[in-house]
Amino acid sequence: MSDYYIRTPEDNESRGPFDVTKLRTLAEAGQLSENTLYYDEDKEEWIPIALNEALRLEIFPVREKLKLSLKEREASQNTSERDGENTVEVEDLLEAADGNTEQKRHLKKKEKSYQRAAALSSSGLGLMVLFSAVSLIMPHFAMVSQAIEEEAYATVVNYPFLMLGFFDFLMAIFLFLAVTEVYPLLRGRAMLTLGFGVYVGWALGDPLLMIASGGAGAGIFLATISRGLPSMLIALILGLGGNGFLAYLALQDRFKDFFEVVAFELITK
Repeated sequence: MSDYYIRTPEDNESRGPFDVTKLRTLAEAGQLSENTLYYDEDKEEWIPIALNEALRLEIFPVREKLKLSLKEREASQNTSERDGENTVEVEDLLEAADGNTEQKRHLKKKEKSYQRAAALSSSGLGLMVLFSAVSLIMPHFAMVSQAIEEEAYATVVNYPFLMLGFFDFLMAIFLFLAVTEVYPLLRGRAMLTLGFGVYVGWALGDPLLMIASGGAGAGIFLATISRGLPSMLIALILGLGGNGFLAYLALQDRFKDFFEVVAFELITK
């Protein structure tokens, strides 16, 4: 019998190993739900228990209820009333035998939505963060070129937004490799874009920059927590639209003067 490590979606600390019997006990005690994550050694990633049908049924056995009804048959004029007999509704019995119950149909629909959202999550986030990297690195292109020519590579740390762009580029690589463990970092990164980006747009009197920054940050954050296809599609529209527009503005040199001012003298040539 396999052992499993588990954790909640909000917690990075895992518990275990537990066998199925122990997991069933935790579920009965209310310490485990179908949204709890378990580590799949074959896929090398954390997956909700709800997406593993065999494991879910072992931990949360479904007790199908067959509907019974009592029907009274009227006795004939020459006989007394007979006791009502239990009759099993055939359609419900067949549906229960096939596992075609309303509860299971709802769960399968929810599972399919989650699988579609998960399939879009990493690649969609990867594009969002890649656009963000472009919007931060491109305004510093001349500074980077000068540092390379003068072999003063360490001076790039004087530009905080350039370093943030390198961070975004690294996160994009991780996301394209489906490394979902970086999601907590991306939530913090999204808050920075949402807060600081909107502030900069307000300070510069640029409503388009405010809207783009708001959409960029909200899209990244929402994509890391989406558990269904509709919310993931909204996240993609906001994140790709916002970060894509910021990248476009950067390619048009809209941020060049601003980023040249935001620099430190931590390392000199």
